[in-house]
Amino acid sequence: MPLITSKTQTEEEVFYALLDSCPHKKVALSEGRITSGGCGSNKFIQCSYHGWAFDGNGKCVEIPQTVIAKRDNAKKSSAGVDSSLSPKQQRQDATAVAITQAQGMVWIHPALTPLDALALEQEGNLVGPPRIPEIDMEGYKTTVAVRDFPIDWTVLMENIMDPDHGYFAHSSSGTALAFDWYASDGTENMIHIQEEFTELPSGPSNRKGGVGWKITSSVNAVDKLVKYNREERMKNGITKDSNSRALLVNKPKKNDPPKLATTTFIAPSIITLGRRTNITSPSQFLTGFWICPVGTGKSRFMSAAISKSPIPIPRWLVHMNLNNFLDQDTYLLVGQNRAVLKKEAECCIAQSSSNKMNSSVTSSNSANVRKSTYVYRSPSERMGVRIGQFFDATLSRVPNRKEALLSWYNRNSNGYRFFEEWPSREVTLDRFRQHTSVCPDSLDVVRNCESVMKTSKFIGAAFIFLKIMSRSSPFSLLQDSFSYVFPTSIYAAKQILIQVIAKIMMNRLVLSLLSRNTFYAILSLLALSHWIAYRVKREFFFKFDDALHRKDVKHIAKNWVDL
Repeated sequence: MPLITSKTQTEEEVFYALLDSCPHKKVALSEGRITSGGCGSNKFIQCSYHGWAFDGNGKCVEIPQTVIAKRDNAKKSSAGVDSSLSPKQQRQDATAVAITQAQGMVWIHPALTPLDALALEQEGNLVGPPRIPEIDMEGYKTTVAVRDFPIDWTVLMENIMDPDHGYFAHSSSGTALAFDWYASDGTENMIHIQEEFTELPSGPSNRKGGVGWKITSSVNAVDKLVKYNREERMKNGITKDSNSRALLVNKPKKNDPPKLATTTFIAPSIITLGRRTNITSPSQFLTGFWICPVGTGKSRFMSAAISKSPIPIPRWLVHMNLNNFLDQDTYLLVGQNRAVLKKEAECCIAQSSSNKMNSSVTSSNSANVRKSTYVYRSPSERMGVRIGQFFDATLSRVPNRKEALLSWYNRNSNGYRFFEEWPSREVTLDRFRQHTSVCPDSLDVVRNCESVMKTSKFIGAAFIFLKIMSRSSPFSLLQDSFSYVFPTSIYAAKQILIQVIAKIMMNRLVLSLLSRNTFYAILSLLALSHWIAYRVKREFFFKFDDALHRKDVKHIAKNWVDL
């Protein structure tokens, strides 16, 4: 559902959303603007095609082409003339949807209008968005990040909740040990699953409220594959490997029980990962994810590092590290994304064919897309299996998903062969388009880096020019200091003396800066500034090419001993 959102800044932020379609000629309202008028905190969304304006409830507040007739009709009405408008002249309202803000995120409820939401709130039946408790706790700092991916939101969430992949896909990031804490060894440290169902209140017109679902996996946060790998290395006579992160050991304090590595999924799109003393206790550091579908095969990834730290980490620094981390396995998901969507589309086609034949028996795979596509073997995949069952049972009810999925499938299939072109790494991992262009902090960093690079080049060129000039005539910088005529007054003499002293001091400073050691030190500093700015700027554009990937996968051998 395409939506347009805006906010106004008065005493508080106000958010509202309309369907991205003007009722006049059905053009996109998102191509319009937010007016500066309105009453109080209200501002209007104005269509840029014919100027129709709408308030936050979707009510049309102005049609410029009718203002003259409206004025004349008002005069006739005051004179006792009937000025009522015909049905064709009535103003048409846009479609508004309910919207709210929670923990820095803006949520929409496509099934409710703002008035519906207000009525439910007054009745005490309006259920707010799910929250991450630590964000509301005192002393916690939150650093958020955002990135768009050409990967379906379901595949992206399965990836986030898969602890086994980090040991290999993120082997060079230094996080392999942390991923191992969330995995199961299939023996002593088994994953425990806990599910909660919440009945939601009914909506307007007695619409069924539905059921909320939350699932949590927990396992002892101790070394598993890391421990096994260490024992194998020792068995083979390798007792020390300074380059191997796999030899690090997670050692809890003496006599303290291990913490629980917990993964929580709140349907349909919130995930948290964190280590806790018990399953209900707060975590000192956890990561939150909000995955929003922006189309079939596309998603917006939003995450937050939530920590009890006295000093917040600069957002741009977090974004640099996170983008490097995400690039390591996103291109791997292209194959998984294609296989899952292809299977889901084929199941939709089989289901449609079955319905046309009025058969009560459906394809055995139509409700098991992921189970029939994946091969589950790891004991850590208990939660992944359950998540897959949830998606298979609910995705058919996602608005417009089936139509978009079949459209994608038909564009890339001739009925016998699926031939979608494999996207390049540069398209899939385009950081600037996916992150930098939608993140003000990162855009500011890029602009600042460009400014530093230009300034360092200019100053360096100026110093080199002055150095060349000083070599051609060592005293040329000083000769003009004594070219003044005899002063005609005491005041003029004072002014000339001040100018001479200032110029001598300035020239001495320039000459000292142009001395051999100082000159090369300044040029080195400028070159270093330019290099650092270039390297930082590079982090916000495409970076993870084939060569870097090949270099990256070599780190796997440092975490997992080869047979």
